[in-house]
Order: sequence, then structure tokens, then C-alpha cells
Amino acid sequence: MEHNRVLFFENYTAAVSYRNSWTRMASTLGCMKIVLSPSLLIVKPHWYAKWLIVLLQLDLCHEIPVSSIRSVRETGTWFSYGKVEISFRTTGGTVRKILLYLRNYREFAHMAAGARM
Repeated sequence: MEHNRVLFFENYTAAVSYRNSWTRMASTLGCMKIVLSPSLLIVKPHWYAKWLIVLLQLDLCHEIPVSSIRSVRETGTWFSYGKVEISFRTTGGTVRKILLYLRNYREFAHMAAGARM
């Protein structure tokens, strides 16, 4: 059950999808949950925001196999959050990017880079 072990978990964070200009404008501060295990990165909204995020098609419900992650890059800070850009390949073969706003962004970047090895 090693693949179910949680390497990183952060609650009440934010994320932005780079899929299009609409998704880049959306604010999800305090609405997202990030879970990283050795085999999977889960980016999903909390129950109270999920219906709105899905309705607005903000592209922020992902279960990304770690093997599909192409890059993990710190891109600076915003107030008390660090920004981490994740590039990944979808099951359809396209490359997508999301930006995570995390309080423990350095720990996440370190753990995500280690999980990709």
C-alpha cells in the first residue's frame, strides 16, 4: 500500500488552470485541496465550492498520475502563498498546466520532484 501514502497535503489553498483565458481569471482562494502520494497528485475543490467550479468549467478537478507530470516549477510568491506551476500530460495526450498557491510550496515542490524520480 506504499502508493496510498500521503507525501503532501494542504487544505484551503488556491489553484488556477492555464487551459484558456476564462480559467486563468478565476479566483479559488481557500477552495482547493491538494494531496500528493507517490503515484497520484489530486487537485480538487472542497465540497462547498465544487458545484460552482464545475458549473463554471474552471478545469480544477484533477487526479494526475505522478508519471504524467512533466515539470514542477516554483514561480514566486503571492502574499503568504508560494506559486508552483505543474505541467502534466492528460490521458488524451495533451500537455496542460495548472498553478497552485500553497503555504508550504517549497515542501510540495521538493516532494513532487522526489515522487517523479
